Amino acid sequence: MDMLPPTCIVVPTYWTREGGVRRAGDAVYDHPTPLGGENTLEALLSSLERLDSSQFYVLLLVAVTAADVAVAAEHAVRDLADRHTGITSLVFGSAQLQVFHACLVESRLEYARDFLDLLQYPKIRNLQLALPLVLRSKAIVALDDDELVNDPEFMRKATVSLGLEVDGEVVYGLSGHYEQEDGSIFLKVDPAKAASSNLFDLKAAIMNEATDVLDAESGMIVKTPFCFGGNMEFSPEMVRAVGFDPSITRGEDIDYLINARMEGKSFFLRKDLRVLHCPPKGGSYQDASTSKLEQDIIRFLYEQRKLEVSREHPALHPVTAEELMPYPGKFLEGDLDGDACEALAAAGYDADCEDFVRSVRTGLDARVSAYLHFRERWPVVMDALSDSSPIRDQLMSHVRNA
Repeated sequence: MDMLPPTCIVVPTYWTREGGVRRAGDAVYDHPTPLGGENTLEALLSSLERLDSSQFYVLLLVAVTAADVAVAAEHAVRDLADRHTGITSLVFGSAQLQVFHACLVESRLEYARDFLDLLQYPKIRNLQLALPLVLRSKAIVALDDDELVNDPEFMRKATVSLGLEVDGEVVYGLSGHYEQEDGSIFLKVDPAKAASSNLFDLKAAIMNEATDVLDAESGMIVKTPFCFGGNMEFSPEMVRAVGFDPSITRGEDIDYLINARMEGKSFFLRKDLRVLHCPPKGGSYQDASTSKLEQDIIRFLYEQRKLEVSREHPALHPVTAEELMPYPGKFLEGDLDGDACEALAAAGYDADCEDFVRSVRTGLDARVSAYLHFRERWPVVMDALSDSSPIRDQLMSHVRNA
């Protein structure tokens, strides 16, 4: 097997039909690239090509909205990767997933197919962790396909901090900032929402408050209560211990940080580790929709319950809302029901808001139980994958020579 550089930059890229045509049953992603249309991936690859590529390779995970897009999407991504000869790139699409899943079955890890997949954000994020571990990467840098890396020192900053000790804790996981086109690391806040007393209306303002709090702390690397999924760095030790909760549909990055804290591993933020975030219109966390609001309500109620369980479960490190202040902590304490219903009504939600919140609460214990089962299985699977030469050889032959 060819030797790969020590660091893996892993990038999920999402694709859909020509013209963005949607059909019933399609997977939902924020801004999938239409086949034959403009894409954001090429600009990211161009920016990476300007870095010192001797120390990293790029793993491209091709996710699609439906199976009929898979073959064409993989070809499109391979064509883009082939244009950038200055970087070593591997492409992992549906064909490679089938091979990988077959390897899991042969290794008696077939249950891992339920949380290692190219469908749904957390399962794709789990592939972001597992595949570089199989390929024996020393560090994993997770980027998204709507970003640019303009800092020539980005890779050094992203990897040199992993394994350091800061205030008595090891940096097993790291994050950096999203930079806006004007150079700001703060979100634009709607003045009308900034004047609201509703917690969900204030979300962007609270996120900015959290950024302010971290920026005011001394030192370049600080312990953080939040992180950005498109600028996350992982050590192999973090990957072996913590996976993305398969049931999370939104905010999987901060949920991962919470999972890590429950395992006694903290995330840190490096203040000068930045990527330029360039989402198409409608594809940013700043864009509002009833669906995103629903998913935020589900996720915060669920994480409230997770924190409660962390303080009851003997195998978990207790995590409190106070240590995650101001974001996401303000959403993880107290009664969210009133604000949730008010925000849904204001957004034009056409069903009974109180019924929606009640139904979410009814399912929380089952979801937490499922996560606790998953967290026990995850390290078993990661240990097996990291020690499996046959899976590694199969994976390399199929992602490189397809």
